[in-house]
Parts: sequence; C-alpha cells; structure tokens
Amino acid sequence: MSSSFLTGSRGYYLALAAGMVVALTTLGFGFFADDYLHIVTVEGHNDLGSPFNVFIFGNGNAEAMRPYIEKGPYPWFMDLEFKAHFFRPLSSALMTLDNQVFGHFAPAFHAHSILWYVLLCLAAMLILRRSLPPAIGVLALLLFVLDESHILPAGWWSNRNSVIAVALGFLGVAAHLRWREEQWRPGIFLSLAGYAGGLLASETALGPLAYVLAYELFGAQDGIRARFRAAAPASVLSVGYYAFYRLNGYGAANSELYLDPGTNLPGYLMAAPGRFLMHMGGQFFMLPCEATLLRPSLEPVFIVMGLGTFIIMGFALYILWPGFEKRERRALRWLIPGALIATLPSLAAIVNARVLLAPSLGGAAVIAVMIVHAWRMKGTATVAVSKRRLVRGLMWLFIILHLGVSAILWPVHVAGLRLLMGHLNAIMRSVEMDEERIAESQVLVVNAPDPYTGVYPVMLRYFDGLPQAKSWWLLSMAPFTHRLTRTGDREMELEIVNGQLCTTLIEKLFRSPERPMHPGDRHDLKGLIITVLETGDSGPSRLRLEFEESPESDRYQILVFRNGGYRRIRPPEMGTSLELPYSLP
Repeated sequence: MSSSFLTGSRGYYLALAAGMVVALTTLGFGFFADDYLHIVTVEGHNDLGSPFNVFIFGNGNAEAMRPYIEKGPYPWFMDLEFKAHFFRPLSSALMTLDNQVFGHFAPAFHAHSILWYVLLCLAAMLILRRSLPPAIGVLALLLFVLDESHILPAGWWSNRNSVIAVALGFLGVAAHLRWREEQWRPGIFLSLAGYAGGLLASETALGPLAYVLAYELFGAQDGIRARFRAAAPASVLSVGYYAFYRLNGYGAANSELYLDPGTNLPGYLMAAPGRFLMHMGGQFFMLPCEATLLRPSLEPVFIVMGLGTFIIMGFALYILWPGFEKRERRALRWLIPGALIATLPSLAAIVNARVLLAPSLGGAAVIAVMIVHAWRMKGTATVAVSKRRLVRGLMWLFIILHLGVSAILWPVHVAGLRLLMGHLNAIMRSVEMDEERIAESQVLVVNAPDPYTGVYPVMLRYFDGLPQAKSWWLLSMAPFTHRLTRTGDREMELEIVNGQLCTTLIEKLFRSPERPMHPGDRHDLKGLIITVLETGDSGPSRLRLEFEESPESDRYQILVFRNGGYRRIRPPEMGTSLELPYSLP
C-alpha cells in the first residue's frame, strides 16, 4: 500500500480521473422526480416559487397553500401549514440558466452537474493532501470520489445544490487550512468567500463549516486565543446565516420527515440518534437506509445495524490507534469530529445516504487509514491474533465495498433509476382520460400505488406541453386494498381495508403526527367535500366523498389504479362497491 504509485501528485490526479469517469455515467440519468417540479417552476408555471426561489414545496401559509390542495397536485390530507422552503438562490439561478440554455436536453444539465462534482473532488483533494500522508491521502480521495452515496447528488439535477454547496464550502476549508498552517493571508478572505458561496447554494454548506470548527477545537496547534480568533469569522458567518434563514421564514415545519430543529427541536432530538446510527451504517458498510422510506418497519433493524457499525468502528480504531503516525492522529482528531458535527444538519432531512456528502470526507479518511494500517499489520506479533483478524477482515470488506462495489454501483444505480423513471412516466403518460374535456374536468385519483404517479402527472403534463385538468385530487396513496362504495346520488365512501393513511414515510412528509386528523374533519376542495369518518393510529381509514354534482357528470373523471395502469371508471351503482386490491406500479 506504500507504493510510489499512490504518492505524489500523480496519485491524486489519478483519483480525480477516477471520479470523473464514474461521474460521466450520470450523463444518462435523465430527469427524475422533483426535476419536473423544478422545471415547471423555472418556466413560470408554479406560483409558489420563482426562477430564483425554486426549492419551495410549501410555505407554511394556509391560505397560500389551499389552492394547491383544492386544485392539486398536493393530497387533500396535507397539513395546510406544511412548510419546506429552502434558501438556495445560487442553485436556483444555475437551474434556471440550464433551462434557458439547454431547454429540456437532460444530458447537458448533467454535464453541468459533473463539472461541479469534479470541483468537489478537487476541493476534497486539497484538504486531504494537506492533512494526511501521501499514500493515505490518495486512497482517501479515491474512496471519496467513488463513494456510492454521491451518486444522487452528482447525477440528480434536483440534488445538485448539495454538490455546489459542499464543493464551495470545502474550497473554503482548504483556504482556511492554508491560512492557518502557512500564514497565507488571502486564505481568510477566500475561505469566507467559499463558505458564503456554499450557503447561497444550500444549507448543506453548514457541513463543511463543521470541519472548520473541529479543526480549531482539535487540530490546530497554537493557543486557545489564536484558535478562537481563527474560528470567529466562520462562526459569525454561520450565526448570521442562521438568523437570516429564520427571520425570512426558511426551513421546514409540520412534517414527520423534515424535523427542522428551528421549528421542532423536540422532534429533531428524538429522531436524531436513530437517524445518526442509520447514517453510520450507510457510510461505512453501505447499508441501504433508504429502504425505510418504503418500509418504515425496517427502521429498528437499520438502527441496530448502525449501532453495531458504531461499536465495530470504534473498537477497530482503538486497536489500530497506537500504530498511527503522528500526522495521521492529528488529522483524524479533527476529521472525525468534523464528520460527526457535519452529520447533524442532515439529521433534519429524510434518511438517505445522499445527505452524507460532507460527512463522507471524514468517513473516507477513516476508512483509508484503517485499510493502510490493517494491511501493514499482516504478520505483526504486537497485536493479538483475534484483533488482527478483525481489522484485516474489515480491511477486505472496505476494499470490496468501497473500491469495488461502490464503483460498479454508479452505472448500475443510474441505469436502474432511469429504467424506473421511464416505467413510472410511461404509466402517467398512458392514463385513461378524456383529453378533449380535460381542461374542464376535475380528476379524482382514488388509489395511487405510490406518491410519484399520484402527484406528478400534473408536473409531467406541464413538461410535455399538455393542457391541465381543472383539479387533480389524490384521495389515497396508502399501500392497502381500497373499497369504493356508492351511498347516495352524490355520495360515496372510501374504505382503506385493514389499513389507513399516513403509514408510509412519504405520506408522513405532508403531515406531522402532532397534528392528526379526526373523525368529522371536513375538507372542501371546491367540487368535492371529503369528510373523515374513521381513523386509525396514524390517519383516516374511512372517508365520505360528497360531490357537488352527480359523479357521473362530465365535470368529473374518476381514475383507479389496477392492472398496472390508471383506468377511468364509471362510479359504482347505488349500494354497490368496487374493490381495488393494492398492486405495485
């Protein structure tokens, strides 16, 4: 592992080249999920946002949000005060530029994103090259650029904001390190410029700022006063940013998935330990914590595996630490706390490996140091055989996962998501509707099998240049059988058989359990009144639907999902029911 191949500039440039190679696989990613919403926004069809304020999904204002429920595409059970609004003007401006220059040509959007990913890798190189011995620094950079948790940030247009934020933030960290260790005076100004640029791209830039704090606490070698003075500019910028963010109403609220500590500190503190452990498993052993989005019941399993990861990594570091060189120890003393602190902002968001962009720098350093020293441990008699087997087993596991599987996952992941999106878009583009009267129709989607095909047809129709329905109402996306029963001339009931709404994490995105629905709650959608008749532990299980006119009238188009697609149906006859078994799209 100490071969000259891994030392010097050549090794770093080869690692950068490897990062570019895997990033090039994202050219075929295509548009995915939120991309369609953001394109609608930058093209001026979403009054909630604007070309320079793209990342707004809800503003917390009930009157402003009401039309998005009455007309769609948001589901009727969404909290009217739901807020998910993020300050990302630089990222928004660059997305608008993409749209203005490239239209709907996705590969050009991705080429732009790849440039930012290369800049991110270059910034990581500057930090690692200064902090670690050459062989370990090169290996850490290679691990970083191949990291499978970077696939979505690098390839998903809607997630590019994180790459921009962390790239600029890491450039700021690199400038800070040079300023502190070489007394390079431009470094203080360039570091602040990097942090500020990153924060204009996304709040994800708080992650790189965590490394600055950790460096001054645990890595710098001068006195307390000098460290305090050195940390002050970045700290003042962070506090000022946070104050601006809060005073201008940015952040998240009234959602079970987005647990903003600024609006829901108790919820954040309760969820943070479990989310942290799940991210630990994802960072070091590539455990697919995203599976909890589809199966919330898996959360305890991933938390336990994350706890096991934490214990194993801690014990392995304890075994190897005496053999680390002074420079390696010094680097890990601030890179590990930096990664841990950088994880804290990500714990407010949806559990997903893609939020580990900033923490993964410290993770890559830890894995690299462990691989190198475990390799050198072969045959040594200073460590017990059982401990030596443990760390060498970890070494081979890391090599296989992070240098082998991770690299393969880039093209596989991209191809898989492209196929998935093509399949779901095909379902939405083949919905059975009367297109001749769509502009006057109020469309009722009874049982979407997933949130994407239930909500996003509105955005996809804008993207395709098709006319919009007068309203698009999504009744349910619960993964259970539904029973639709005619109870009156203008009334029906919808029963979720052996189930209820708000059991999946995506449903919980729209409503906090602290603001549950109750029997008797009425929701007037201007053409349809939905009354909650029964509820379960998490949400409604039976609804009354009161139509303003007969549901057979031309005013309505009723869609159900069955046989792999959305079918337009005639309402059931009086006293009869339509059974709709759940099936995957």
